[in-house]
This record gives sequence, C-alpha cells and structure tokens, in this order.
Amino acid sequence: MSARQDRAERMRPDRSVWVGGMKWWHAAFYVVLTTAVLIIVGYDGSGIEKIPMLLALAGLGVVYPFLTRHRNLRTWKPKAYLVLLTAVVILLVSQGGVGMVILFVAFPQMWMFAGTARGGVAFTAILCIGVGAAQLQFWNESEISLSGAVVQAATTFVASTMLGLWIYKIIAQSEDRGELLAELEAARTELTASYREQGAMAERERISREIHDTLAQGFTSIIMLTEAAQAQLRKESPGSGATALEQQLQGIQSTARSSLQEARSLIAATGPAPLQGADLLDALARLEESFADDPGADLVLTLPGSLPPLSSVQQIAILRTAQEALNNVRRHSSAEHVTLRLEAPDRRLTLLIHDDGDGFDPGTATHGFGLEGMAARLDEIGARLDLQSAPGEGTTVSATVPLDLHPQRQPAQVGNA
Repeated sequence: MSARQDRAERMRPDRSVWVGGMKWWHAAFYVVLTTAVLIIVGYDGSGIEKIPMLLALAGLGVVYPFLTRHRNLRTWKPKAYLVLLTAVVILLVSQGGVGMVILFVAFPQMWMFAGTARGGVAFTAILCIGVGAAQLQFWNESEISLSGAVVQAATTFVASTMLGLWIYKIIAQSEDRGELLAELEAARTELTASYREQGAMAERERISREIHDTLAQGFTSIIMLTEAAQAQLRKESPGSGATALEQQLQGIQSTARSSLQEARSLIAATGPAPLQGADLLDALARLEESFADDPGADLVLTLPGSLPPLSSVQQIAILRTAQEALNNVRRHSSAEHVTLRLEAPDRRLTLLIHDDGDGFDPGTATHGFGLEGMAARLDEIGARLDLQSAPGEGTTVSATVPLDLHPQRQPAQVGNA
C-alpha cells in the first residue's frame, strides 16, 4: 500500500479525532437545532410558512442519529445525511433566513461526515452555492445583488475550506505522531525482550561453565579413582572372585558415571552448543501456522531440510526480518498470495519474501520504522536488505546473509514467532 493510500485509510472519519469528541458534537447539534426551532416559533409569520421549516428540522433531528452512527461512517448513510442537511439549510434560507443558526453546525458537519478532504470541499461548495441561490430567490435583485451573493458565497466557501483543510492537516500530524510513538514503544519492548534473552543466555552459559568446572570434573575424578582402586585390588588379589569391596567400587563408579552423564546433559542444555539451523527452521515453520490464523493472504513456505551452522544472532536477525516482512504484508499489501523461501547457496543464506499485493513506489513512499529496523538488524551481521516494489505489482523483500561473517555481539536465543 502506498503512503498516500495509507494516509487516506487513516484519515477516514471513524479513525480521526472527530470520533473522540463525537458525543459533544451530537449534543451541540441538538442544542443548535432546538435554538433554530425556537427562533422559527417566535418568528412573526404565518403558521403556514412555519410548518415546512419545523417539519424539515424535525425530520433532520429524527434521522440524524441513524445516519451518523459510528458503525455507519464507512457507508453511504453519512453522505445521505449531508444531502438532507443541505436541503434543509436551503429551505430555511429560501423562507427568509429564519433558523439559519443551523449553519453553525452545518459547515463543520460537512467535514465530519464527508470522509475525505475532497468530499469536504465538494459538500461545502454545494452548500455555499445553494445558500447563495436561495438568498437571490427570496430577496430578489432589489435587496441583494448577484455580485453580492457571489462574494458572500465565495468568502464563506474559502473560509470554511481553509479551516477544514487546516483541521485535517492537524489530524494527520497528530496521527503520524501517534504512530511514531507506537513504533518506538514496540521497538523498546522488543529491545527489552532481546536484552532479557541475552541476559538469560549469559546466565545459562555461566551455570554450564560452573557445572563443567566443578561437578563434571569431580565426577570424572571419582571415576578415575575407582578405576585405579579396582586395578590395584585385582593386582593384589589375582584370580580371586569379586570381593565385597570391589563390588562397592563398581557401585561408586556406576553412580559417578550416571551423575557425569546428567551433568553433561545440563551443560548441553544450558551452554552455547553449536547451532545447525534447526531452531530457525522450526521458528519459520511456525510462522505459517500463525499467518494462517489471519484471514486474507495464503502463505507458502519453501525451506531446506537443514542449514549450515548459524550463530544465535544470525538466526534472530533472519527470523525477525521474516516476521516484520510478513507483518507488513498483513497491514499494507492486501495480497492474496505470499511466498517465503529460504536457501543457502555458495556460502550465503538468502531469505526471499514475495507478495502479489498493491505494491508501492520505493522512491516516493516514506519507509517506516519496520524497514529501517530490518536493515539495521541485518547490517549488524554483515547482511544486506533489498526491496523491490511497484504500484500494482506486489513487493519482494530479500535478505542476503554471508555465512563467513560472525557477529561479535552476545548471542541470544531465537524467540517464537
């Protein structure tokens, strides 16, 4: 999805700051509507002239809560309300301008319910033209000139449009700041989790070294001493059967061997054992399961049966790149098919993710924190991130990791998707 399309989506009425104070706008609308009714009732005119205006205002007040509900903001109903509002305002103006106080809410609502800036400009222009035409019809040329009506309508249109566009700009800036803060918070959370994993791994390595240097070495010494004692016993008593002392020595040796095996198992479980890529392949395979939980695109994985030895940092960088790329597909691409391929030719590891979604122009779109984070993470392990995309042609993200480079950072375990 392009930056412009993404902005249009974020600027929809149901996601703008209008919604936060919508209940106050509803209250203000009915206050102004009631004021207009009271003005018409107290107007010195015939009852026949008042009835159409009162019925129009009553109808507007009745349909307002049904056509402007939050869940209906993406449908045709808000537009239908604006058409009805314009017609009521023109009616009030054509009857002498009684109740024109409703214009105080009419112009803001043109921008609230139009959905886009262009829609707000269009409905504002229609309202200004309708009001100007109604004024000419009621007052005739003797009381208001054509040029005066045109100047009044143009002035009103320009003022309302400038205010509406300014408000839209403020909303866009506020939402951009909100998204930036959310991305920074997500990055901080990820960094905290990474440091926690690194600390846990460092502690496990320390424990494994302590076990190796104390318990394992002690059990090895016990085994060697019992073997030496058994050899000395057989030398001093040749040809005799197994004595009770020798049986006890065999029991000690068996217990020591069993304890040594347990110690070695603990060292293997907590120490920095050589990584063969199995953890990475398992984590990537789980991405397919998590991706299938979301409706939309289908993910097809192509993974090798095994991988060359990889450090934990390399595995984490590759996995996080795949996760972020698939997350971008979910959020922006509207794709139907996604492929993820991992291969290791010529002492380099290549991760390729392609989708058939909307695509965008990398030269004009603003890259978010996700792409920059992927590039920075891969740069730490000497890898390269490539991005290919075009509007309507999908997006391809590829990461190339040279296997002869080894990062110097503290290794960390690969997390789940």
